[in-house]
Amino acid sequence: MTQKYQHILVGVDGSRQAKRALDKAIAVAARNQAELIIVTVLSGGQFVGLGNTEVGFGYVDQQVMDESRQHFEDLVQQYRQRAQDAGVQQVTTSVYYGHVKTDLAKTLPREFHADLIMLGATGANVVERMMLGSTAGYVIGNAVCDVLLVRTDLSNRSKKLKTPTLG
Repeated sequence: MTQKYQHILVGVDGSRQAKRALDKAIAVAARNQAELIIVTVLSGGQFVGLGNTEVGFGYVDQQVMDESRQHFEDLVQQYRQRAQDAGVQQVTTSVYYGHVKTDLAKTLPREFHADLIMLGATGANVVERMMLGSTAGYVIGNAVCDVLLVRTDLSNRSKKLKTPTLG
């Protein structure tokens, strides 16, 4: 029997890698006649010290948070339209405040009954992954359902690597 996914959760953050994951998630959702759940997770920590106020360290500027949330609300709505234009009948979107890694691996898949999580491969370099750990790596190791890590575009081409030139 062929595996048929019913609820596909794709994590997006506006990056090129996330757009590749979205494109493939749209294709999988259309092919499986599945619900596509497009989510982004905002973390309060990413807003600390940002904004025009001159309050001490640790202050979170509400205006900056509101503007960021609106940006991501607009982004997921654009992605919703893209999915619907591609024939996906049921599209759910969510802009969520929380902890990116655990929410993508556990909280949101449970909330939306996801049976597949699709994410773009990390854009972090080796040092960043060692220091922070990649979100994708955490989700792969801790997810409550299947995970598909997207590294290629719809034509299965990976991003072009720059070839060194000899001088």
